[in-house]
Amino acid sequence: MDGARPSPTAELVWSLLWIAAGAALFAGGYAMDRLEGQHINPYTAPGLVPAALGAGILVLGAFLLARSLRSPAVAAEAAGGGASVRRFLLAAALCVAYAAGLVGHGPPFWLATALFVFVAILAFRWAELSREGKLAQGVAVAAACAIGTAASVTLVFQELFLVRLP
Repeated sequence: MDGARPSPTAELVWSLLWIAAGAALFAGGYAMDRLEGQHINPYTAPGLVPAALGAGILVLGAFLLARSLRSPAVAAEAAGGGASVRRFLLAAALCVAYAAGLVGHGPPFWLATALFVFVAILAFRWAELSREGKLAQGVAVAAACAIGTAASVTLVFQELFLVRLP
């Protein structure tokens, strides 16, 4: 990361987008069938995780909104503003590739998740790691994070939420 903070204007716009996305996720998750007629455990209801994620995104968007409004002045778009849009688009592309291309279309869930986390970490940190001459260390940390994330997500969903993963 270049260390430059995005402008308050960029933060304001992105905060409103995150709040809207979080509200939509929460509403969609809340509206999902709870399967009460089938005596399903409330903690395994299909809409629980999307609603919780939506609520979390909404709250974090509200924090970002508060930070942008507390800024002394809403400045013109800073040089970091374009970088934040590129980073968002990269994240969106990685998520779509993971959801549409990997999960359920070849590798097992745990491997697809590990690949996604590994590539995402390196995609966002590559310039910084190259500049500091720490590529080998960064790759090792990315691999450790990817393996840990894949293992924990798989175990939590299979053992705690009792969800069969693709």
